[in-house]
Amino acid sequence: MTEKDKIYELDAKNVYKYFGGVKAVDGATVMVEKGKLTALIGPNGSGKSTFYNVITGFLESDKDDTKILFREENIGNLPPESIAKKGMVRTFQHTRNFPKMTVLENMLISPQNQIGESMFWGLLARPLWKIQEAKFVRRAKTILEFLEINHVINHLAEELSGGQQKLLAIGRLLMAQPSLLLLDEPVAGVNPTLANKIFDRIIELKEERGIDVFLIEHNMDVVMSFSDVIYVLADGKVIAHGEPNKIQENEKVLAAYLGENPDDA
Repeated sequence: MTEKDKIYELDAKNVYKYFGGVKAVDGATVMVEKGKLTALIGPNGSGKSTFYNVITGFLESDKDDTKILFREENIGNLPPESIAKKGMVRTFQHTRNFPKMTVLENMLISPQNQIGESMFWGLLARPLWKIQEAKFVRRAKTILEFLEINHVINHLAEELSGGQQKLLAIGRLLMAQPSLLLLDEPVAGVNPTLANKIFDRIIELKEERGIDVFLIEHNMDVVMSFSDVIYVLADGKVIAHGEPNKIQENEKVLAAYLGENPDDA
């Protein structure tokens, strides 16, 4: 396939974000090809989460030449909730589940355009609301079974293990029926066995359900094992991108992680 034949779910070009004199993101460009699991890696403080925050509408880019396209539509000036409704949803480094609500209740908060959210429909269309709620409950149970946490469906979110919390966060995103998942460190703090299990589910979402995945992750074992394309960020700039085997051999990448200047080597 030639470059012009590729289809990109996300095309984020020339992203900038400065905090005072600190260039957190300095002209970074990342393109997420449809059907590929794309990873964004880099040393601590390289600007990965800030990049996420800009492309998902939580922060504005600091230059006018930034262009953020999702499914070829410009989303650069949209708020986070509008971007999510278009099908691009994200998790955060620290899960934002509702701790005092059950797993099922957490799942039922997430679907878009719920009839019960409207006072008019909530009062005058109760039968329709009940039908929709039953549909969402079925969807939630199917997703929890897929993620293999259906056995804790009635547990409070705060009672879950760290890995289960990560899976619940992914499950809540799936309730919105997205086309692109942005996962911020989905296996951080998770034991290796469960980390591989989470990535097995992520790969299945991509390959069998057609949901594309763009993730930030520090666990290099899973990144190198499961990613199709990797972008490397250092000091706010993309210093390399390509297939895992090429990234592992890239001198600039090795230098960034080891804190060395490749020109001095």
